[in-house]
Amino acid sequence: MNKDFLVKLLLIGFGCLLMAFGIINFGVVNNLATGGFTGITLIVYHLFGISTGLTSLLLNIPAMIVFYRYVSKKTFLLTVYGIVALSASLSLFEWIGPFMPDLQDDMILAVLGFGLTVGLGTGILMRADGTTGGAAIVAKLLKDLFHIPIDKTFIVFDAVIVTFSLLFFVTPITWFYSILALYIMAIAMAKTQEGFGGGYQVLIFSDNSDEITQDIQKNLDRGVTYLHGKGAYSKFDRKIVLVVVSKKELLQLKRIIYAIDPECFVSVSHTYETLGRGFTLDKKYNSRKFT
Repeated sequence: MNKDFLVKLLLIGFGCLLMAFGIINFGVVNNLATGGFTGITLIVYHLFGISTGLTSLLLNIPAMIVFYRYVSKKTFLLTVYGIVALSASLSLFEWIGPFMPDLQDDMILAVLGFGLTVGLGTGILMRADGTTGGAAIVAKLLKDLFHIPIDKTFIVFDAVIVTFSLLFFVTPITWFYSILALYIMAIAMAKTQEGFGGGYQVLIFSDNSDEITQDIQKNLDRGVTYLHGKGAYSKFDRKIVLVVVSKKELLQLKRIIYAIDPECFVSVSHTYETLGRGFTLDKKYNSRKFT
């Protein structure tokens, strides 16, 4: 077993523990609903008192059979491991009992705890190429086959199950809080998967591109790339300045641009994650200059 695979197993295990902690200590204790197969296990738990860990395992057996046909052996084994790990973690926290007090008098704390623990746990295990079956399998297949974002699939699937829960054990008020928790889960999961090193890609269209570039390099210490474009109407050739900056540098960049050319056209795009020199790696200076 190589080191990378072992790290994945540890991350998946930790993600499942974090999810199970949130489900039992924030979801079950405060009668909050959730989506996916986990949401179905909560319905079964509140109706019949059957262990969430056992129900989760039994529900995922058909899903595992379907998943096996579409993925590699390695991915399938990681999925089986994730399903078993989550089921075992749920059973463990049920056996230990809740660590957290009943927060029904302060549901905002319950929602935050539920959303963050389950969302972060799901994001961690998915970042390690794992899933816990059920809706995660559907979401992963839709992402791989049709490029549908995982968080969007979860929102739709989970909303259906949470609404269905309204018929069995949640009140209209806890239903509202459950929807809010799902939104927090989706954000936490997406941030964990995509990373927290976001930034902005900026395209600058100006007749003063060289002057703007020099100011960016001098005052922001950022690398700049020239793209060569041609106006469809004017037919003029023009240098387009491309630069990627952090969130805190965007305002300073705008000041630099408009101090030089108040009439220039600027396009700003959000980047979920920015990797490389000056962001995830230290800046490196040598005799060769890249612009």
